[in-house]
Amino acid sequence: MLLFRFLAATALLSGASIAQEPAPGGAPSPEVAEPITVTGEIPQPEPKLVCKYSSTGTMLRKRVCKPQAEWAKAEQDSEQQMKDLRDWQRVRCNYGMSC
Repeated sequence: MLLFRFLAATALLSGASIAQEPAPGGAPSPEVAEPITVTGEIPQPEPKLVCKYSSTGTMLRKRVCKPQAEWAKAEQDSEQQMKDLRDWQRVRCNYGMSC
């Protein structure tokens, strides 16, 4: 146990001294290097938000805004959940024989 602590402390100390040494050849270290930019790269535009109103169980309705792709995914997920629920009901009721 004591040996493991000694080895861990030695590794930490040697790692810290390596990080402070300059890189060979006078090249800047990776932490100091500037980010690489590609010329001609077009940034992707932000997706347009689609807002819908949803019921919260009270008289007040809540406005929810999401990109169109998220609305489509949410609809697909809810359809899959309904399908799974119907399948579970069929199996639970023995395909209509016992419920």
